Amino acid sequence: MAFRIAGRYARALADVIAETSEYRRALDELGAFAAVYAESAELRNAFEAPAVPLAAKLKVLDTIVHRLGASLAVSNFLRVLVKNYRMAHFEEIRQAFQRIANQRLGIVAIKVTSAAELDQAQREAMAARFRELTGKQVEFEFHLDPDLLGGLRAQVGSTVYDGSVRGALSRFKEQLA
Repeated sequence: MAFRIAGRYARALADVIAETSEYRRALDELGAFAAVYAESAELRNAFEAPAVPLAAKLKVLDTIVHRLGASLAVSNFLRVLVKNYRMAHFEEIRQAFQRIANQRLGIVAIKVTSAAELDQAQREAMAARFRELTGKQVEFEFHLDPDLLGGLRAQVGSTVYDGSVRGALSRFKEQLA
């Protein structure tokens, strides 16, 4: 159910943003709001509690979006979420919008998990290889996982490229069995 709600609201925002093609700005503004929203349990409780009057919620929201300098489209979108009691789904909606915006901008999101921090040269080489592989612009999300022992694992959509030591050992074990 939450997935359908998130997709519906994300598509609506994407359609509004399509008029100006300012997907990047909207993503940045939603990300800034998400940071504020995630940081404060009181804020989340206030937006999600049915006992808090709608006018009070909107006043708090207006203060936040004004301080963040959010565009009219994003401000109005957040107001719609508050008015329709959808703030509990905000993070799912933001992620769904990110996927839609990336698709419309021709960007492939890649999650990279490595055992150690990658230097700039390694990141650039990886970006060049994935641009060649996908034929699109790439955007990385980097994570550290010391359990990998060495190497890295990259996920593009549902495809996982496992170049980790743990993955190599696992494949070797399967070959021997």
